[in-house]
Amino acid sequence: MTFSVNGIKQEKNEKTNIEIVISVDDPLLARKILEEHNILILSLKEFLQDKKTFGDIYFTIQQNFQNIDIVTTYTDIQEACDFFTFIGFDIIAINSYSKPVSPKEVDNIIANAQTEAASKKADVWKQIIEKETEERKVYENVDLESAKKIIVRVFEKVDETSKRAVDQISIQEKKELTRLVEDLKKLRMGTNFEKIRETIQEIFTILEQLNSKYFASIQDPNDTIFDDSLVTKVDVDKELERMENVKILKSLHAHIPLKNKDYATFGSSAIFRKFLQKDFLFKISDLPSLLYSVYDIVEFILLIVVTAL
Repeated sequence: MTFSVNGIKQEKNEKTNIEIVISVDDPLLARKILEEHNILILSLKEFLQDKKTFGDIYFTIQQNFQNIDIVTTYTDIQEACDFFTFIGFDIIAINSYSKPVSPKEVDNIIANAQTEAASKKADVWKQIIEKETEERKVYENVDLESAKKIIVRVFEKVDETSKRAVDQISIQEKKELTRLVEDLKKLRMGTNFEKIRETIQEIFTILEQLNSKYFASIQDPNDTIFDDSLVTKVDVDKELERMENVKILKSLHAHIPLKNKDYATFGSSAIFRKFLQKDFLFKISDLPSLLYSVYDIVEFILLIVVTAL
């Protein structure tokens, strides 16, 4: 069987659209292969046409002792090999329908892609380590000086949220937010870490309420990230905002509401879990996809339970 796949590959802050045709025995196997490479599947449908009508570059990967054939929309054979090798596919053969190359050229293309991928991954890990080191200095060190650095970002978030939610904020909310900000300015001059944490927590409670009202006011169900998805661009912005707020609260060891615990536990990957569940009913007509989604959600719940124990 052959299936067309539309998905997203997330590498830190970069998202890449994935469009391929994959030949496997059943859709559950296709999902398993792609999710092992951390590709978020937005749609998976049986492809009944000639694979050559989908794309010109085709390649074979080795996965769990099986050879899997894939066709991509890439038009340059080296670019295709570089990208799919970098994201973890073990390519053992690659070629073009319209401009086939010799076995020797294929070997060179794969070797070049492997060298390029190794170099990129080394750079990526270096950047990750450097970034996480810097973030730990600001977010994860819960001594007083680090808390005072976090206060700067809290003031920025208050300003950003107040400006964009100017039509949603009530007089009482504005008054309370102003009072808490003034309190935090005074606390920044002192040494009461516990009071600083408590005040930031109160501020974020109000900010979350304002964000909920603001994002609801600009929500457009037709402005989705993909044609066959229910996830809107506003959903993405809302969850990214919530994730950063949780990250700050977690760094202070502050109380995190139950509805935001998934971000404290799973980090950025929780966003994709939320989006997968939102699209669950939208894809309910596809029985194999439905069965796999049920399995995925049950697995997710079990992970939360295990983590909480």
